[in-house]
Amino acid sequence: MELGAKILIKNIKEKKKTAILVDCDADGYTSSAVLTNYLYKLFPTFVESYISFIFHKDKDHGLKDCFEEIKDYEFIIIPDAGSNDYKEHEELYKMEKNVLILDHHEAEKESEYACVINNQLCDYPTKSLSGVGIVYKFCSYLDSLLEVNYSDDLLDLVALGLVGDMVDIRDFETKRLITKGFENIKSSYFSRMASIQSFPMKGKINPTTVAFYIVPYINAVTRIGTKKQKQQLFYAMLEH
Repeated sequence: MELGAKILIKNIKEKKKTAILVDCDADGYTSSAVLTNYLYKLFPTFVESYISFIFHKDKDHGLKDCFEEIKDYEFIIIPDAGSNDYKEHEELYKMEKNVLILDHHEAEKESEYACVINNQLCDYPTKSLSGVGIVYKFCSYLDSLLEVNYSDDLLDLVALGLVGDMVDIRDFETKRLITKGFENIKSSYFSRMASIQSFPMKGKINPTTVAFYIVPYINAVTRIGTKKQKQQLFYAMLEH
């Protein structure tokens, strides 16, 4: 966390050309949206001027299928994927690129050539947190460093991503994040989707109704949508 925060702040300060790789599912989209919305609260000019978003062509994960596109950037952030892309990490490192990974997937080892924040590679007890959960924890850590309190404003998208990734909600922390997120919907995208689906959801927002009546629409676009449709869906999750 400490190293990741230092890398992030350094690249923002130096106005590095930055890419956020949007992973191809509900967890991936909400992970990238939470991070972007959070950064916009602190550094709006940097987000608008220096950050670009990379989308997978198909239902792929990580760096392999988009390496040629992403290597043109100086700073690469990969929420919800990338822990296992060791070869690509090394190649980017040799090109003097900084890589920050916020992930939850199991990996053989921690990369030598990227900063990897992953609850499966350390002794953090809540293993059920998905990618958006790791992004939230990272934003919470930045809150403590920068003496702000912005991360909790994004808990509705955090809850949407956790439910979308079908995580085990028996863990106290994971269930608590979902409960808090659903109690206070602030995302205009989430609010609108809940309104459209109010009849089948019977006006209730909980893990079951969200999993059955909102998440499938996200997954449909991320899996078979055109590039433009994928972009439209993701941008709808960005408040700015």
